[in-house]
Amino acid sequence: MRKNAINLKKVGVIFFLMPGLIYSQNTKEKDTLKEQKIEDVVIVGYKTQKKSSLTAAVSVISDKKLKDTNTSDVSSMLQGKAAGAQIMQSGAPGSTATVKIRGTSTINGPTDALWVVDGVMMNGTPNLDPNQIESINILKDATSTALYGSRGANGIVQVFTKSGTSSGKGTLNVSMNTSFNTFTNGKFKLMDGEQFYDYFNSLQNVPATAPRGVRAPGYNWLKNGTQTGVAKNYTVDFRGGSQNSKTYISGNYYDETGTIKGFDYNRLSFRINHEQTVKPWLILKPKVSLSYTTGKDVRASLFEMYLNLPWDNPRDANGNYVNPNTSVWYGRDHRNYLYDQQWNYGKNNQLDLVGNMDAEIKITDYLKFITTNNVTYRNFDSMYYIDPRSISGESNKGELSETYLKDISKFFNQMLRFDKDFGVHNVNALAAYEYSDRFYKTSTAGVFGVVPGTDIFDTGASSGHKPSGTKFDRAYNALLFNAEYVYDKKYFVQGSLRSESSSAFGANHRSGLFYSYSAGWNVHKEKFFHVKQINEWKLRASSGLVGNTPAPNYGWQDLYALTQKYNGQIGATWSQLGNPDLTWESIVQNNIGTDIRAFDNRLTINIDYFNNKTKNLLALVTLPALTGVDRQYLNIGDVKNKGWEFNVNYAFIKTKDVTWDLGFNVSTYQNEVLSTRNNAIQYLNSNGAAIPGYDVTSFYMRKWMGVNPDNGAGLWEVVNADGSKSLTSDYNKASLQVVGNATPDYYGSFSTNLTIKNFYMNANVYFSQGGQIYNFYRSFFDSDGAYPYYNQMVLQNGWNRWEKPGDIATHPVALYDNNNLTNNTSSRYLEDASFVKLRSIRFGYNFPKSLIEKLNVNTASIFIMGENLFTITKFSGVDPEVGPPDSGTTYSGTAGGIYPIPRRFSLGFNFSF
Repeated sequence: MRKNAINLKKVGVIFFLMPGLIYSQNTKEKDTLKEQKIEDVVIVGYKTQKKSSLTAAVSVISDKKLKDTNTSDVSSMLQGKAAGAQIMQSGAPGSTATVKIRGTSTINGPTDALWVVDGVMMNGTPNLDPNQIESINILKDATSTALYGSRGANGIVQVFTKSGTSSGKGTLNVSMNTSFNTFTNGKFKLMDGEQFYDYFNSLQNVPATAPRGVRAPGYNWLKNGTQTGVAKNYTVDFRGGSQNSKTYISGNYYDETGTIKGFDYNRLSFRINHEQTVKPWLILKPKVSLSYTTGKDVRASLFEMYLNLPWDNPRDANGNYVNPNTSVWYGRDHRNYLYDQQWNYGKNNQLDLVGNMDAEIKITDYLKFITTNNVTYRNFDSMYYIDPRSISGESNKGELSETYLKDISKFFNQMLRFDKDFGVHNVNALAAYEYSDRFYKTSTAGVFGVVPGTDIFDTGASSGHKPSGTKFDRAYNALLFNAEYVYDKKYFVQGSLRSESSSAFGANHRSGLFYSYSAGWNVHKEKFFHVKQINEWKLRASSGLVGNTPAPNYGWQDLYALTQKYNGQIGATWSQLGNPDLTWESIVQNNIGTDIRAFDNRLTINIDYFNNKTKNLLALVTLPALTGVDRQYLNIGDVKNKGWEFNVNYAFIKTKDVTWDLGFNVSTYQNEVLSTRNNAIQYLNSNGAAIPGYDVTSFYMRKWMGVNPDNGAGLWEVVNADGSKSLTSDYNKASLQVVGNATPDYYGSFSTNLTIKNFYMNANVYFSQGGQIYNFYRSFFDSDGAYPYYNQMVLQNGWNRWEKPGDIATHPVALYDNNNLTNNTSSRYLEDASFVKLRSIRFGYNFPKSLIEKLNVNTASIFIMGENLFTITKFSGVDPEVGPPDSGTTYSGTAGGIYPIPRRFSLGFNFSF
């Protein structure tokens, strides 16, 4: 009777927690229901699995592998760490990298991986201190992602933060490091005053009024606008606890000045993860994370540093800044950003607060109830001040603008988890209900006619901007189920189901069903297997259906814009035609793989082949204007994506005093558009188009055919109606066609780790081969005279310009105010995106115990590190490792005004008490 009462009490606690706590569980405890330390486990999605029965394509990255970079951003740390993960960075302080897993499987939908931190699905890359991370998993196939339903199609970056220990002792760890960052401009070199003078006067048709007598080196805008930036990174954390109470506390301060002058980034981070065993059957797991970020921006545009002429000096003879509108100034745009920077500036603040209230209830030895509940809050505000004395503020007598953003997400999951052995049989399963929603709102306003030096609105402003803003919300709920059967640790099968509903779709297609199934075989456990050199050999295969949530929140509805007036009254204009049949992009993912450990576990090999097909591609389609509305979201086509992934690691030396291992991973993939709407060309942004039979990232533009040696005119290709081809020097007569794509043939990395007694060394080399980059900035700085008063780039080795009949040249004749359109969009500026980069090298020393014990210190170490030390490439721009261009948010294969990744040198100390 007493036993029944205790069980009823546990069930009562479950139903007490259930109504308000509905989140997704993803703890990093070794979650076998019986605490058995019999073999390694790995957390995949919502469950913990024994490695021996893992059938998913997963890469596990420990915190030790994340220490070869010094950055505020967790996404940038992943480059080269896992096969199949492509990381594209930016060098701006506080910026985040683009993470793509297994290439591109869509044309207009989101392509970035989903981030999951301690079980919480995040919106974008989390603002997380990298020092708080215990490990990261990269989930790549349907078996590992299907339970995430409509948000798992692009792969998942699963992050686990550190936790307390049960040792009964506490450890205080201190980490201090400082980095010095230098600006790198790659092969992109600008002309000095003498070079530009010679180039300018070589232009044909230069007017007689052109500047003379200015042949001198002049002012170096780029050199004077950049600096050696400094990044300071200090962390103090505590890990400790007992069997019933475990605590992890971390505090971090990160401060960085950019390599472009005038930009400062600062972040304070705090985290506490606690685990309290209240009863033998009840564990509470609260977590709180807080980050406060500030930035100040008085930097110049990198674009302006490039285009300003060396003939123009920003200061006069007395050292005062020059106003180009009242002084002699040669540059076309009359821009002296240093003059404005005397007064103009911007600043921003961001608060990120993440709170979990999780619990685990042990009902029986083989059944648990787990509830995880989260609220994520982000508040961002920015201000930009333009002084009335500045050139930018002349027309409006100064300007003050402010933007406010609020982003609130809630995420709840209730889960029952079963795990029981029946002799040589094991059955484990989970069932859960999940709910999540997001509210997002932003508002912008501004005033003109401000009093110099003030930064609030009500200081005599005469007029203002028209206020603007946006607001949306979205919600999901889902039922989840997963089951796995293991026989004798040799054979295993697994299946998952997720039934999900989303407010992003209408009633016709609001719900979707996502699934996966997989099987595996531990060949080495068979009696017939007698290869002593192989310790483990596993074969695995999986298949499933996952989804891709569309970007529009209301694509299924008719939308009206309240932005027009008639007779003084606000009127509604039809801005979007609704589509009640709009549905998810769905991706059928197939994967086969093998995992091998051999030679006393010195050699590890992982091989995967995947073949995915995306159906119901989502696109915003332009409609005939006669309909009264010009756009509608439609599901229009299909895409295929397939490839291979290889990962090899070998420990050459494993002795007490010396260890050395070498790792290598490489990924290759191909994609193809199978169909579009009516199989017609679907035009995309960034000079791209989706065309059946071609790569998703295809460049669709005119094909450059070189220079006519007779007259120096540029040549393009014409594809005639009968399929024959000819040449033309008239840009407008040239044919639009597919001329290349941005997809690399393969990419990967080499890594090595060496320890000799207390000394250690780590190094990582990253490479990418194939694919193309559209070097957009060459249209300004390699313009053949189209922009005669913009600075120009120095021609690369092997390039030459046509000067006289008979010249075989790479560049056409240069004309003053050239209107031959040779600098317009064409394959002329498409370049090989291949590169090899020394990503990082780190040397360190762990102080011996005989020394540190005298100082009452448990451990102590020192290291020096270099990052992005050199790049081998043919690309003529700043960096072939292009991330999002200019103000864009996704990778496009276009190199615009990208903040270069700096060359970084770091010195650090770590010690613990």
